[in-house]
Amino acid sequence: MAHSPENVVEFVCSNCQVTHAGTPVHRSAGDHQFEPPEACGACGATAFVPTSEWIHHHE
Repeated sequence: MAHSPENVVEFVCSNCQVTHAGTPVHRSAGDHQFEPPEACGACGATAFVPTSEWIHHHE
């Protein structure tokens, strides 16, 4: 069986708009789920939006 490459999910800080790579979490199927960091490394905020949803994000 060939391995399918996974793309890292990125998250945008809602406060300062710095982009962070998601943290990979192993799932039982052998693939990964990506979670945002606990806090933004630039400003310390804790609200993130996946980059795929950023265009639809309104604050």
